[in-house]
Amino acid sequence: MPVACVDLVITNGQRFLMVKRKNKPAKGKWCVPGGRVFKKETLIQAVKRKVREETGLKKFKIIKFLAVKEFFSKESEFGPSTHTINSVFVVQASSKEQLIPDGQSSEIRWFSKIDKNWIKYARGILKLAGFK
Repeated sequence: MPVACVDLVITNGQRFLMVKRKNKPAKGKWCVPGGRVFKKETLIQAVKRKVREETGLKKFKIIKFLAVKEFFSKESEFGPSTHTINSVFVVQASSKEQLIPDGQSSEIRWFSKIDKNWIKYARGILKLAGFK
């Protein structure tokens, strides 16, 4: 059964934030922050929770809803495959705050250009948000 998620394009000027995943799918790859929506949690509540949990940021503003995207993977932390339906939001944050990755990310970093080696899903979302 598909899982509802939020994905975040966290921006600061001409930069965007990426996390390097510790878990499947996309283990060891740079991805946009995001994750599952909890039962009885609104999408906006999920966005706020995921920003705080995955980045440590406290000062941010949700700019807009960007798109609904689907992600399919043959591997998952919870079983043999995954299908997520992702509501993608653009969030503006201050780069002055210290970035603190959660237990699911090994690194967190600001970037200004899309790397052609990143997973297709992340590249597509960043292009939709206007990055090159």
